[in-house]
Amino acid sequence: MTTRSRSLDALVAQLDPVPGHRLPALDRRARADLDAVLATGPAPVAVPAHPRARRLRLLPAPVAVALAAALALVLVVLWPSAGPASRVLGGGGQAFAATPPPLQYRPLPGAPSARTLLEQIAARTAALPADTGTGRYAHLVTDGWSLWTTVDGKRVTSEVVPQSSESWTAEDGSGRVVETTEEPGERPRREDTRYGPGEQYADPALRSLSADDDELRRQLEVGHPVANGPAERLVAVEDTVRAVPLQPAVRAALLRYLAATRGLSVTGAVTDRAGREGIAFSLDSDYSGLPTRYTVVVDPGDGRVLASEDTLTTTAGQLDVPIPSVIGYEVHLSADYSDRLD
Repeated sequence: MTTRSRSLDALVAQLDPVPGHRLPALDRRARADLDAVLATGPAPVAVPAHPRARRLRLLPAPVAVALAAALALVLVVLWPSAGPASRVLGGGGQAFAATPPPLQYRPLPGAPSARTLLEQIAARTAALPADTGTGRYAHLVTDGWSLWTTVDGKRVTSEVVPQSSESWTAEDGSGRVVETTEEPGERPRREDTRYGPGEQYADPALRSLSADDDELRRQLEVGHPVANGPAERLVAVEDTVRAVPLQPAVRAALLRYLAATRGLSVTGAVTDRAGREGIAFSLDSDYSGLPTRYTVVVDPGDGRVLASEDTLTTTAGQLDVPIPSVIGYEVHLSADYSDRLD
């Protein structure tokens, strides 16, 4: 895409509120459940289901009942993270999971507030022509790194597991999902599943999101209640870009929705883990149970959300990782429409 090939210097310069000022070169709710367990101790906890695309995977009911009877709750939580697959147990029964180095954010001297900057990016994005293609299937490609964590009341065990997902979803629920998982000590496991009509679905429904700010806000609040606080807005944004391709006008409305997040700040210029340049916006919140910085990376040229990153900032609870520590990461590599299932 032409805008992506440009220097981010030029792209951000167009947003500079001080003409002539040269900016430097630019180079999720399952986690909430685990955070709460780790922050409060090993007592058995009933974990509610949440309508997030990041899947909370629980053990089968008979196993869970047996473990509860033994006063042990075992959770397997998918948590985007990064780094080589590894599993290392430390002293005291707690796990020392490999975590990735944080992204390197560089300041943007003279940049406006997060709200103003996002609104400026949204204005440019809204003027772009349609760019997600046409076709029957919504085609999305996402890479992430998952921290699989088991809490059994006595110890915390973690495995860092790289994962990738490519999906095709039609309005009738048919399609295909290809997932590759690299568990420690095993060969990469590739699952290729095809679905017939009604066997899968997109949430939100394909092509259903509005480019009108008020209507889009109402649509997003259905699964992301205002009562959950400002961080829920970042969750809504992440869930949306993970689920469906967005035309420029809808992307622009989504950026304006993000811009209205109370407490959001400009973190800086950054190159994401896929080598793409963008601007990072962050919010500090303990809404998940532990003080965390939630970050999204936006391409200022076309308004796409490129990536997300979650970082523990002051304490890790019982999860024995350094502070600060990146505990979640995801990159959105492709989102378009296609008539092909390959």
